[in-house]
Amino acid sequence: MDNFKNKSYYRNLTQLIFFVIFIFLIFNGRTQLWLVIFGIGVLISIVWGRYYCGWICPINTIINIKNWFYEKLNFKVLNTPNSLKNSWLRWLILLLLVATMIISRRNNIQLNMLFYFLITGFIVSLIFDEELWHKYLCPYGAILSLTDKANKKSMVIDQQKCEKCGLCMQACPNKIIFISNKR
Repeated sequence: MDNFKNKSYYRNLTQLIFFVIFIFLIFNGRTQLWLVIFGIGVLISIVWGRYYCGWICPINTIINIKNWFYEKLNFKVLNTPNSLKNSWLRWLILLLLVATMIISRRNNIQLNMLFYFLITGFIVSLIFDEELWHKYLCPYGAILSLTDKANKKSMVIDQQKCEKCGLCMQACPNKIIFISNKR
């Protein structure tokens, strides 16, 4: 358990550092540099899985902070509505994000879409469980889902060896592992 606490400390520190970098780049009009960081995260995901999501993503960082406050204040969120449980939804959002960025660039309109997505992800997490954002709405997750399939180092749950202890749920940085059918 001590190793888990060390990883958690380093993950939180890394998230905070990248969050500060994200805010600095966004407010200084250097969004393209953040897209380079995301691109590196995509490349890393080929080997280590969704490292970007768990350790770098600014949306995940503020969701984790919100979760800490909600836990202390005993606030509850709503479950993901079944009507929004569509894997194609995040692809549509990604398409809209890219189209909006291209149109705003062509028309010389200053829209900071990455900042708007940060705010949107935070607002969604204030109301609904983070599963809605991470699994069904996040456009970054859509891209990472393509490269994530090739990785060899990420966590894989062997259904035959599952002891229903819940350690995998605790270890998942995005809390998207859940017990289903008693597994």
